[in-house]
Parts: sequence; C-alpha cells; structure tokens
Amino acid sequence: MLADKEGLSRRDMIVNGGKAAALGAAALSLGALNIAKNADAYEYASEYKYVKLDPQEVGQLAYENYGKRWCTSSVIAGLVGNLQKKGAGGWKNFPIDAYRWGHGGLAGWGALCGTMPGAGVVIGLTTKDTDTAEQMVNDLAFYYSYTELPSFTPAKVLYADIKHMTIAGTPICHISVGRWMRVEGVGFLTKQRVERCARLSANVAIYATKMLNAWADGKYTPKHKPLYNVLANGITSQNNCMDCHGHDVPSPNETYDTLTK
Repeated sequence: MLADKEGLSRRDMIVNGGKAAALGAAALSLGALNIAKNADAYEYASEYKYVKLDPQEVGQLAYENYGKRWCTSSVIAGLVGNLQKKGAGGWKNFPIDAYRWGHGGLAGWGALCGTMPGAGVVIGLTTKDTDTAEQMVNDLAFYYSYTELPSFTPAKVLYADIKHMTIAGTPICHISVGRWMRVEGVGFLTKQRVERCARLSANVAIYATKMLNAWADGKYTPKHKPLYNVLANGITSQNNCMDCHGHDVPSPNETYDTLTK
C-alpha cells in the first residue's frame, strides 16, 4: 500500500508539475504580450533639427564620401553635410566618422547593411519619437530589400562603370552584395563592387531624405507594418532563411592567417 501511495504521489507530482510548467509558460507568454501591448512609443529630447533637403544633393554627397567613409558614415555624411550647409541646428560638430565601424555589415562581418543604420542615426536624432523613427527605418528596410538597386546615377563616375541592378530580398549585407556580384560577374575587392556600394549608399540616403521631407511637411505615413515577421513567425526574423541555411552553405575555415593592413 505504501508503494502504491508513493507511486500515486509521484504520478501526481509529475502531472501537477506538467500542469504547473504549462501554466508558467502560458503566464510568461501572456506577460510578454502585455509587455508588447504596453510598450508604447514615446518622445525624447534632441538638440538636432531638420530642414528639408534636396534628395539628389544628399545622394551625390553620400556617393562622393564612400571612398573614404564607406557605407554607414557616407550616408550620414550625405544627410549631415547638407544639414550643415542649411544651418540646421545641432549638426555643426557632429562626429560623422564615429559610425564608420558600421561598414560592411558591422566592421566587415556581413550582417545588416551599414547604409540603413547610417540613415537611422539621423532619422532617430531628428524625429525625436520612437514610433516615427521605427516606422521610417522599417520602410527603409523594405525599400532596400525589395527595390532594384543601385539606381542612382552619379554626376561623375568615381570608381568604375557597372551594368546591373539586383533585388536583394534582404537587408543582410553579404547576401545583398553577393547577389549583385554574381550577376555583375565581379569579386568583392574590385572597383565595380566599390561603385555599387557607393551608389547604394546614395540610394538609401535619398530615400531617407524623402521620408524626412514628408515628415517635415507633416505628410509622412508609414508604408509597411513594423515587426510583421515577429507576428508572422513568432521571432525577430526574415523570410529568406534558405538563402543561408540551404544545402550550399559554405564551410568556414577553422583557421586563417591574420590579415595585414
């Protein structure tokens, strides 16, 4: 009888433990939902002012800065340089090169293309509202991912003539540039690839300028729903998983020579 009582007791503990775990998971899920619902947008202070800019002038300046500053800082330079010319408040001594590390998908790691965080820095500093900034950056990511780029034509070609535009399908640097390189038939360390990324920087700077100009006129409305992949997939994600996680994923070298500068 003692054994039966102990057995029943153990089974009860297992069953009750499972129920408790399920209830705990449900509570955590509900808590996460409540946090998401309560995570309202808010305004914040910023000394940086925005005045309407000529998108083409912004794009041209971003393009011209690429050779020295690369994608993140060149987009910032296109926007900030023109805001400085216009005398917009707060930008006189802005440290444009403090963000140069964003190039090549975060110091060359091939993650998020550096053009978008470059634009996002200026968007965030000028709009002074978390909701507006997120909406603009989200629209920028859609533009980057699903538009044939680069479409910008510079006043004077600085690096090389290029022939193709591609649709990245993602904001990830190494997929975006790799897809273009395959179509163009060139390698990464070529003048053609430099030209492509310089023009792409111009395109992103131009698109950001157009959104900010609309915002300055009180006419900006978001085109896309933020966090759509979180709602669709249950996690921060994208819908291009097989681009990297298919059968042709390259095997990394276990060792490598230290690169000399």
